[in-house]
Amino acid sequence: MGYSTHTKLERDTNMVHTTEAGSEYAPIASEDEDPDILRGFHAVRIWRWRFYALLFFSMSITALFIASLLYILNRDSSSCPLEMPNIKKPYSPAPVKYVNRNLTSDFNSSKFMGDPRPELDTAWHDLLNGTGIRLSAEDVLLAKATDVVHLKGGGYIGGLGIMHSLHCLKRIKQYIHPEYYYSQGEQDWDDINIHVDHCLEALRTQVLCRPDLSLYTFTWTPHSNIKPAVQITQESVCVDWDAVHEWMKARAVTIHDVIGPLGS
Repeated sequence: MGYSTHTKLERDTNMVHTTEAGSEYAPIASEDEDPDILRGFHAVRIWRWRFYALLFFSMSITALFIASLLYILNRDSSSCPLEMPNIKKPYSPAPVKYVNRNLTSDFNSSKFMGDPRPELDTAWHDLLNGTGIRLSAEDVLLAKATDVVHLKGGGYIGGLGIMHSLHCLKRIKQYIHPEYYYSQGEQDWDDINIHVDHCLEALRTQVLCRPDLSLYTFTWTPHSNIKPAVQITQESVCVDWDAVHEWMKARAVTIHDVIGPLGS
C-alpha cells in the first residue's frame, strides 16, 4: 500500500516541469491523445470541404442554366424583345402576355375575307369594339400627354395604337368595294382617297417599325410548277389579343361620353 502511494507521487512529481520563465506545466500523457478523436476531426474537415465544393458546383450549374435561358429568350423572341438599355419603351396600361400562334389558321380569317356581307361587317364591328377607352390621370401622366379630352364621370378618352391600324385596314377593305360601301349618296372622293393613302402609309411605317423577322421558305406545289409557293413552318410569337381586347372592352367609351370643348 505504501509502495503504491510513493510510486504515484514520484510519477506525478516527474510530470511537473519548469519553463525558462519559471511557470510550471504538466505535459499531456501519451495515453490521453485519443486517435479516434483525431480521425473524427479530420473526417469533419473533409466533409466540410466536400460540402462547399458541391455547393459551388450547384450554384455554377444554376447560373449557367439561367444564362442559357436568357440567351434563348433573346434569340427567339424577335417580336417581344426583352428590356434593352438606352431604349425608351412607350407607356401602355394594357396587360401584355405573349403566346404562340399560327398566322394561317388562328385568326378567324374566313370571317374577314371575301366579298362584302353581313357576317364580314359584324366581324369588323366586333373587332373594333373598344376603340376608345377610359384612361386615368396616372395613365395620362405616364404617357406625357397634354390637352387631353375629359370624359363624363371622370377620366379621359384615349386608345391603343392597334385600333388605329385595324381602323385603317377596315377602311382599305371598304375602299376596294366601293359599289357596296360608297353607293349611298354623293361621296367626296378626294377626301376618301387622302384617307386611304394615309392609312396605307400608317400601316407601312408600322410594319417597318415592328417587322416580322421569322424565317419562311419556298416549296413547289401541285398548283404551280413555274413559281414556288411560300411555306411557313414556324409558329409566330404574338400578343394574346383576346386578353387585351377583353381588357379594352371593359373600359370602352364612345364619342357620346366625352365632354366638349369649353364654350361649345
